[in-house]
Amino acid sequence: MTDDDRETQLFELEALESVLRENKLTKTSDWTNKNAVIEGIIEVGFDSISDPKVTIEGTSETGENFSLSFDILPPVRLKFRLPADYPSVSSPILELESDWMNQEQMTTCEAELVKICEDNLMMGVLYLCCQAIIDLIDQLPTRVIKLNEANVLNKNGGSIDSLKKKILGKGEEAAEEHFVNTLFDCEVCYDSFMGHNCIKFQPCAHVFCKSCTFDYYRSMAKGVVSKAMQCLAEGCKSEAQENIVKEALGDELYAKYEVTLVEKAIREMADSVECPRENCQKVAYVTDRQRNLAECSYCQFSFCNLCKQTFHGISGCKWKKGDKEKLVKQWQGDDEHIKADMCRQFGGEKHVEALVERFLNEEWLDSNSKPCPKCSVSIEKNEGCHKMHCTKCDTYFCWLCAAALDKVDPYKHFQGDGTCSGRLFEGVHNFFEEEEGGDDHLFEMAFDEGSDYESDDSVDFEIEDQLEEWLEREGHFDDGPDGMGDLEAGD
Repeated sequence: MTDDDRETQLFELEALESVLRENKLTKTSDWTNKNAVIEGIIEVGFDSISDPKVTIEGTSETGENFSLSFDILPPVRLKFRLPADYPSVSSPILELESDWMNQEQMTTCEAELVKICEDNLMMGVLYLCCQAIIDLIDQLPTRVIKLNEANVLNKNGGSIDSLKKKILGKGEEAAEEHFVNTLFDCEVCYDSFMGHNCIKFQPCAHVFCKSCTFDYYRSMAKGVVSKAMQCLAEGCKSEAQENIVKEALGDELYAKYEVTLVEKAIREMADSVECPRENCQKVAYVTDRQRNLAECSYCQFSFCNLCKQTFHGISGCKWKKGDKEKLVKQWQGDDEHIKADMCRQFGGEKHVEALVERFLNEEWLDSNSKPCPKCSVSIEKNEGCHKMHCTKCDTYFCWLCAAALDKVDPYKHFQGDGTCSGRLFEGVHNFFEEEEGGDDHLFEMAFDEGSDYESDDSVDFEIEDQLEEWLEREGHFDDGPDGMGDLEAGD
């Protein structure tokens, strides 16, 4: 070995190390020992080629087919040994190692390395050999690699499953290395940063600088946290990795964030709900789905899971009007997430639909009926005067003011000086409106004190017939034995 060859070898390796990324040139012998042969390994990566993405396919030992997509091909290793008279006389001794190349690809690359050495005698060829491997892989006719055909399996044996696992790890390492050494533009501050100062969200692949991301997460964590930290891109649902959030928030804020997310996860369980007490609002559990019984393990409050009031057993729920309207509106809306949460909370879609239908019926009854003042049954009025009769409890009442009426003389309420005086037919339309005197005239004839339309000779027979017809149509007759009973009901 001449001193010139040794010096040339070290100079070549120093230059090569400056071109390669950190830790891509490994010494496997003592380069400082002048009597030792220089040996090492160069890791050749493929992130610089035109299309580094590739799919690796194969069949596992259990017969299951698999397909793995990589953003960047895993690297290969070029082992070298420099003879003492390299490069003045001899060529380097090279060996190519790859976890995924098949025999044909290995043979092609090795033949190209031999050709480069022969064409560049008396010259340093290590960098040229590395570049030749990259160029050959860039010219692969397909980006699909059959892992079962890998040369390493034919040469060394081994398990296809363990090889697949190894390649997965190498692919992830290669993709991460490519990311940290690439320049990106942050979509928030619009400055450019190297990848090691950025965060790449998955699976969306949006990239933001760490400074903008961490500032945003800290401001979110200091407020009310309702969901996991996500990608900063508008409308994107990709969640940040746990280690990123922890680095952004620090120990104190992250502990608060973690507790909130745990409670949120528990709330999303099938039998968990939020305690309705304002000073609690912790996680409670539905312990009896049939009776809608829920119990809070924090404040020991037992409540109805439907109306959120104190548990009332078999008695019906007492819903507030605003709560009814909100529930119906949410169910009739387009937010599928809210609907899914309602189904979970109320025990399934059928229960929610039944509840909504009930509320809609109650809303219609509230708008089109009034409760009996005695038994509270809903009574609808579609025609007739304002004297109502509840057939359930036999109570007479006024439609206008809901006052109970005297059974003997229910019409007395519409006479005198009261608020409903003279309003028996207020707003009621009938075919006598255009007759002279209208309803008031007929009402006075029928119910005025001292008048008896059945026997008063002063009443014209034609008017009498009209009056009888009108009273019967309005429901003011009870059918007695003679068909002309006492005046009774106007509903």
